[in-house]
Amino acid sequence: MRRDRLGVDASGPAAVAVGGDATGPIVTNSTFYLTSEIDQRASTVRPCLLPPEVSDFTGRGSEVDSIESEVLKGRESSQPATVVVSGKPGVGKTCLAVHVAHRLGASYADGELYADLRGVDEKPAAPEEIMARFMQALGVPEEEIPGDPHLRLDSYRRTISGRNLLVILDNAADEKQVRALLPTGSGSLAILTSRNKLAGLESVYRLDLETFPARTSLEFIKRVIGRDPLGREIDDTRSVAEFCGHLPLALRIAANRVNSARNMSMSDLAAELRDERDRLEALEVGDLAVRAAFSLSYRRLGKSCKNAFKSLAGVPGGDFGPGLCAALTGSGYKQSVKTLRKLAEANLVEPSDNSGRFRFHDLLKAFAREKLNKDSADRTQAARLRMLSWLQYSALRAQFFLGGVFEVEVPASSDTRIESVEDAARWVECELVNAVLALPISEAYDSPKNTTTFATALSAICETVGRWSEWEQVIDAGLNASQKIGEQDAEVIFLTGRANLARYRREFTKAHALAEELYATVKASKCHPIMVASSANLLGCLKMDLGLKGESLPFLRESLAICEKYNFKHEIGKTLYNLGTIHRASGEMKEAIDYFERDLAVCIDTADESGAAETLNTLALTHSEMGRLEKAERLQVQALEIFSRIGNPHKISMVTNDLAITLRRRGRYEEALALHLEDVEICSRAMNVSGEALAHSNAAEVLLRLGRFDEAAERSSVAQGMFAQLGDEQRLAKSLISHIPILFESGKIDEALKTAGRAIGVLERFGELKDIAATHQTLAREYMNVGEWGSALRHSMESLRVGGAVLTEYSRVISCGVALRAGEKLGSDEERTYCREVLLKAFESDPGVREHFLRYFGAEFRELIE
Repeated sequence: MRRDRLGVDASGPAAVAVGGDATGPIVTNSTFYLTSEIDQRASTVRPCLLPPEVSDFTGRGSEVDSIESEVLKGRESSQPATVVVSGKPGVGKTCLAVHVAHRLGASYADGELYADLRGVDEKPAAPEEIMARFMQALGVPEEEIPGDPHLRLDSYRRTISGRNLLVILDNAADEKQVRALLPTGSGSLAILTSRNKLAGLESVYRLDLETFPARTSLEFIKRVIGRDPLGREIDDTRSVAEFCGHLPLALRIAANRVNSARNMSMSDLAAELRDERDRLEALEVGDLAVRAAFSLSYRRLGKSCKNAFKSLAGVPGGDFGPGLCAALTGSGYKQSVKTLRKLAEANLVEPSDNSGRFRFHDLLKAFAREKLNKDSADRTQAARLRMLSWLQYSALRAQFFLGGVFEVEVPASSDTRIESVEDAARWVECELVNAVLALPISEAYDSPKNTTTFATALSAICETVGRWSEWEQVIDAGLNASQKIGEQDAEVIFLTGRANLARYRREFTKAHALAEELYATVKASKCHPIMVASSANLLGCLKMDLGLKGESLPFLRESLAICEKYNFKHEIGKTLYNLGTIHRASGEMKEAIDYFERDLAVCIDTADESGAAETLNTLALTHSEMGRLEKAERLQVQALEIFSRIGNPHKISMVTNDLAITLRRRGRYEEALALHLEDVEICSRAMNVSGEALAHSNAAEVLLRLGRFDEAAERSSVAQGMFAQLGDEQRLAKSLISHIPILFESGKIDEALKTAGRAIGVLERFGELKDIAATHQTLAREYMNVGEWGSALRHSMESLRVGGAVLTEYSRVISCGVALRAGEKLGSDEERTYCREVLLKAFESDPGVREHFLRYFGAEFRELIE
């Protein structure tokens, strides 16, 4: 080929640069290659190398909008825009890039370029290869493209400089492969797709593509098969989409299989895909295969990442973190953090809802399990036992910080990072489901003794944090394992848990029957004394719940005697708490406070934060009933803070409700209402229907005080309906009491009396004298408000009579105040004299209630009580 003579003959590296025709000056070094004629010639070429648009492209509206928005920003700032579309294999990255390119391509004056970088192949495309192809497309003759990589880069940059290009770099391997290929012209656009996140690239807009939403999956299948599913086929199509994990590649294969086989129905395909073990085999058609797509990414992993990828298929739950990864692989924690990050960057795992943790897409998990099943049995068993050991030791450690029952020594190799209540609560949030689902694995592959120890720790954790559903599974597994090895003490622990679970669910009759059977079994056997004490305490509790307070005391005293003899501190605390509860119910408030404070000291001594929080709240209730509302609020705030750190939704609900009542009594109605409404949400999320109904009932009381009558009536009715459906008679009765003022407000006094009678009938069966007295006091106050003084006097005196010694001084003086006001209106000196004597005794017993009396009834009776 003829070459124009220039002022300098090139040699060495520069000779390569002038291998084609050139009329411009030449700089003879390996860095610069300048030619003016090439630029002039190439500027007349406008290439369009895009693959064809996919006719059945579906969804991705928000993603398209976000890319176009980024393009607009680039044009406004006269800067090139770069978009990285990453995602797992088969998620539709290329389809999205091509679709956007076809929408926008005509607006790029200098052309539309596309290259498959073959990033998952064993030998990805070299950047220099793509440069040559792009330069040729832009009009540079092949013979004028330098062979030297440095000179080729200079030539490429010069060729694209100042051009307005749209470039798709599809299926990129890494940052190094694409960095040099990015267009630099004003307003240019580069769309990069990769299974890796290409996290090292700077100044790019990142779009991590997710699988389809369910609705889009159905629309996509419909477009591929060319018709709407009909009848039962709609449900079968939904099932197919679900089995495909809403992964676009899998959905396309599934739809193509139905289209390409005349005797294949959507129902047939759904049945074929139902078994996870056969799913990847079924998702193949022609040259499309989900397994093949996954294999391309898997084979590019390093050895440690491959090992982790397949080992993590053994995780029983939905997600995993570095701790489980380290246990399964036998590597260290820091190495596992790095490994998980690499797997995430390769989009073979994805972030879960828990920060720092990951999960598999369903089909990728099936693929990982296939790889795991090819490992040797010994290697798989070793990994499995390491995982079980890590879960067991970390559960024991978590239980120590949550319950403070016993210190736990964990092996240094276990890499268990739990050093506080917060760490333990985080472990529960992240690992409890994995641990519970690992129990069947432990039963199948580990010793019954280890399974029993594992279940014991999990049982205590589930009780402490209120995870009732998981607790039921743990109890069943623990009973089965302990019975296999004849561990009667362990069996008692799980039977106690079963009774307690029924008690927490307010199934008191069932729980009482279980507790009686357990107590009889323990007394007749040679169980450890702590088991006798625990079963006696439990039976005493349940008799108290059923209103059999007199029968409960002997069992509680038996429990306390055994615990004190053997110095079982934790059980001592529990029994002291229950004895305090009986004294509180009996109106013996000072004795109750003494028991609660002794229990609180034990909880602090044994680091039992959950027990301490429970006691703080019950102490608060006791002080609240005595009119010491400021102190009650302070204690409840402490209890709520502890339960929030532990993460027990049922206890959080309990304290939230009780704190709201304290605030209501302090006249802070808006704050109280906000807490009750928050409690409704807490209970709804925790599926605690009884607690949710209670929150509605208490919210109704506050709404009535705020004058929002219709809302109060609605919530009260909702609460009663929920309690009736649950068969929770005690809480229904208390809800009926709080409904009485609403009925009075609407003028339904006869209905209010019937409601009160219905509530009293239930409360009498359970021996709830304090609540019966409260019912009469509520009636007395409502009658006083409507000026029916005879009824007000009768019910206030009945409240004093029924309540007797169980009434707190605070409640007693309120009933006295109503009776005095009614007696004055009626001219009844006898009740006036009686109430004066009761008041003076109450003031002497608890001087603080005098101010409460005067606050409610003003100075009208000041002379009477002087």
